[in-house]
Amino acid sequence: MEEDKKGSLEKCFVIMPISDQGDYENGHFSKVYDQIFKPAIEDAGYEPYRVDENKICDSIIKKIFDAIINCPMALCDLSNRNPNVLYELGLRQAYDKPVVLVQDEKTERIFDVSGINTVGYNSTRLYEHVVEARENITEAIRSTREGKENSIIKVVKAGIADLPTGELTKEDKVEFMLNSIMKDVQDLKHKDQNNVFSNKDYQSFILNQKPNFKIQELNDDSCIGRLRLKNGISNKEIDKVIHSCDWLKVIDYKRVGDILEINFGLSDRIEVDAAMRYFNKRLS
Repeated sequence: MEEDKKGSLEKCFVIMPISDQGDYENGHFSKVYDQIFKPAIEDAGYEPYRVDENKICDSIIKKIFDAIINCPMALCDLSNRNPNVLYELGLRQAYDKPVVLVQDEKTERIFDVSGINTVGYNSTRLYEHVVEARENITEAIRSTREGKENSIIKVVKAGIADLPTGELTKEDKVEFMLNSIMKDVQDLKHKDQNNVFSNKDYQSFILNQKPNFKIQELNDDSCIGRLRLKNGISNKEIDKVIHSCDWLKVIDYKRVGDILEINFGLSDRIEVDAAMRYFNKRLS
């Protein structure tokens, strides 16, 4: 009965960090999702939806794209300024889709969305803080549904982005999303502003770079990637780069001398190739 009721609810797409990152404890964002976001969304009358919970055999990037465009409501956690979260928020806002912004007290306010209401929550997740955050987020979702909250499109009086006419193929969506994600991750994380590529140059690099890696497809359709590491790179640097790839989950990886072996499990070959090019740029 409960499952039937849940299946009839409209979905609220939750855009947030998925993997462990920053100086947060292990599993922090999963606990935030379970203890704060899910109950708040359910109290507002929606079904919480995170793409990593979707077990349908499809590319995670296609799931993200579909959720950004089609979910009637979204909740976006700006905590830790995760590049992929900011990218998904940008797409959601470009199409003027309703979204509620939240962030913890540890994260500085982001200038570009300072004119938009942002609901705060406490990262310590003490009981009284959790209860207060749930209530505030639930109210913000209801207000957004009723059109009482502004979006970036409305604040700057910009035009709404249009989807291309006709049906996008899976390959079109993957290429579109990957190229944009790669560009945004590069721009946000590159410390030397003089060396930031333009969008055209970066996409040209991604598509035409001569790879210094190999991808092996195993009998069970899983993928293993191997690349040769550049001299002097530390295990800490490797770990940081691997965990920055939020759009494609890495099952595990190991270093053998100057060779890095990465296990992607059952993943789309197009995504694996893009991820290996991303790792190759930073580690080879």
